[in-house]
Amino acid sequence: MSEMGSVGCWISLSVVLLGDQRQQLVAFHRLASVYYSLNMCEMAEDCYLKTLSLCPAWLQSPKEALYYAKVYYRLGQLTFHQLQDAHDATEYFWLALAAAVLLGDEELQETIRNRLDNICQSPLWHSSPSGRSSERSRWLSGGGLAL
Repeated sequence: MSEMGSVGCWISLSVVLLGDQRQQLVAFHRLASVYYSLNMCEMAEDCYLKTLSLCPAWLQSPKEALYYAKVYYRLGQLTFHQLQDAHDATEYFWLALAAAVLLGDEELQETIRNRLDNICQSPLWHSSPSGRSSERSRWLSGGGLAL
């Protein structure tokens, strides 16, 4: 990990441990982005999921719907291309599509539908068992924050 990535992780972790829920959400999103850029896909997936768990249960604005759509889209891309799990990727894309529908963004909906079609027609869809997310280690739930 680069020195800048390490510093970013430590800053984010300190906010996660000490900050309020909004600060934690921002910190986990930044941490997920660092892991994503370092190609540490399982850790990135786990941190993105943590950010979503810190969001309000009910979408209260178009801005929140757009955030959900973007994060679930990123999770779908990550899960399909890096983690090679077509079935879990479709689940993330379905959630991104639901947020895009709430947002009313027809262009984003079409983009997501195309991704879903491409995945379901891919060799990976037919060659892999249904979803492996339960087999992937979960960094946060596995005690990744124990310092």
